[in-house]
Amino acid sequence: MVPAESVCSNRIALTDMSEKIGHRDPLYLFACHLEWRIKRNLAAYEELLAALDDQDDDIRCLAESLLHRSSPRPERTATVSNPGEVAE
Repeated sequence: MVPAESVCSNRIALTDMSEKIGHRDPLYLFACHLEWRIKRNLAAYEELLAALDDQDDDIRCLAESLLHRSSPRPERTATVSNPGEVAE
């Protein structure tokens, strides 16, 4: 059996192909969910976000549930409160 991280990493490298096809499969999205949740792989999170616009209603629904509250959100980068002030 191939580890989920390998599947997700391999498929993320083929993002252009999946966008041309316009379809993602549930197992791939679940692997991306695990990759994001365990390793904080931002590309996996972006795949889940992109699936929200998939043509397939079931894929959109699955992506939404995988991104729901149980999934962490990416941390925002430090912002500067004043334009001339440097953040520490």
